[in-house]
Amino acid sequence: MAESSSTRSPDRGYAWVILGCGYLSNVVCGMLYYSTGVVNTAVLDQMQEGVVKTSWVGSILLGTLTLTGPVSGGITKAIGCRKTTVIGGLFIFVGLTAAYFSRNVDSLISSYGICVGFGIGCISTAASVAVGYYFEKLRPLAAGILVSGAGFGMLVGAPLVRFLFDTYGLSGMFLLLGAIGSHACAGGMLMRPPKHQTTRTDISIQITPERGPKCKALKRLRNILSEFCDLLSHFGFMFYVLSYTLWSFGESAFQVHLPNYVQSKGTSPQNAAMLFTAMGVSSTIARILTGLAGNDPNIGTMLLHTGMLGLAGVNVILIPVFSSTFKLQIIACLLYGLYSGGPMALLNPILVDLLGVKRLAAGYGLNNMFAGVGLLLGPPFAGLLLEATGDYDLCYFLAGGTLVLASALSFAIPVFKSRAGLPINAATSMHVGSDGCVDSDHRTENEHHLLPEQNTNILKEDSNAEISNRLLSGTKQ
Repeated sequence: MAESSSTRSPDRGYAWVILGCGYLSNVVCGMLYYSTGVVNTAVLDQMQEGVVKTSWVGSILLGTLTLTGPVSGGITKAIGCRKTTVIGGLFIFVGLTAAYFSRNVDSLISSYGICVGFGIGCISTAASVAVGYYFEKLRPLAAGILVSGAGFGMLVGAPLVRFLFDTYGLSGMFLLLGAIGSHACAGGMLMRPPKHQTTRTDISIQITPERGPKCKALKRLRNILSEFCDLLSHFGFMFYVLSYTLWSFGESAFQVHLPNYVQSKGTSPQNAAMLFTAMGVSSTIARILTGLAGNDPNIGTMLLHTGMLGLAGVNVILIPVFSSTFKLQIIACLLYGLYSGGPMALLNPILVDLLGVKRLAAGYGLNNMFAGVGLLLGPPFAGLLLEATGDYDLCYFLAGGTLVLASALSFAIPVFKSRAGLPINAATSMHVGSDGCVDSDHRTENEHHLLPEQNTNILKEDSNAEISNRLLSGTKQ
């Protein structure tokens, strides 16, 4: 039997390889995620099917990415980060290849919107969970570096998409993006589990050989559903989810319509794409710096989240006032990237602080599912407002106001967190499964240092309730 998990080596060794793989995967995801506005403009120019209907293409991708969060979280927990990332890369490749053959908006919604959106969701969830497990003391910094990959994707994505569209047309653009997106599979293949790790599943098979795959699958599904139900009763977490949902609504409305908005002000399509590059530069810097700041115990992650999100909202409200020239548009986008990039780096640390590492995959998935409602409704709602009033400025007043409201709601999170009485160190650690990710049956870190025979005896004698009580209380074996 294999050795214990003492070779896990958090914050060092192969943890940095995992972080590098997650970073590269997030570059691919960020490139596709933040280029939806440019794709929206390209589809509108090519297919001429109206602003509202065309905006559903991008919003379906954003909504699918997050609405399927519990699914991608469940997949990550069931089969591991490596396989989940590879599956996500394949979905991106298949979806964008199918978009190559699309000739109307309806077919793009199913190929580019649903298929690609689900692939991005799988990759981002798996990367976040893997990095959350492999880092402890440096977790905020690692999370900042991880999400800075999406910022770099924003930096290069929009200009690249515009270049591909101008050079190869809409169909050629989708085909080449599919080839680029498939490279996420390579990063996923490197997300291996720690060496010499005994898995809970292996021990269970030796103890109860009569249990077949069907019984284990049903038990795992039951545990996942039970965990999601428990999270819904965690008020501090749900306030964060509501704040994140409103943030998603405002940001999607802002970004999807940004190219059309600035073009209505006289900016060229190429310069409109460059606004996302400016946003990506400042967002990448902000994510790394915010990750560093999050490591300081004297600076609360929730304080950073609340302040930066509020400033991002004020910035969006003021965009109609300071958007008459391309230089002012660049400055506005630089500021928005600076203020909105920081809270993205805090997603992982805040979820771990609220829920613990053990429930990170479930919490990440559930948070994304609710955020998907905002991402799904933001662009079409802004499009309806535009068609009703003929004024883009009102769309940005709405988006900015929503971000400010999201910031205000986050003030309640520390209150409910303190009532829950679950500080981060009391939460249980994840148990890595056979694919380097959390397994639905888990044990404390100290139990992994027991001899194999002791581990087997514990598994035979201890009930799940007793294990849970020890985990919550932080009792050492």
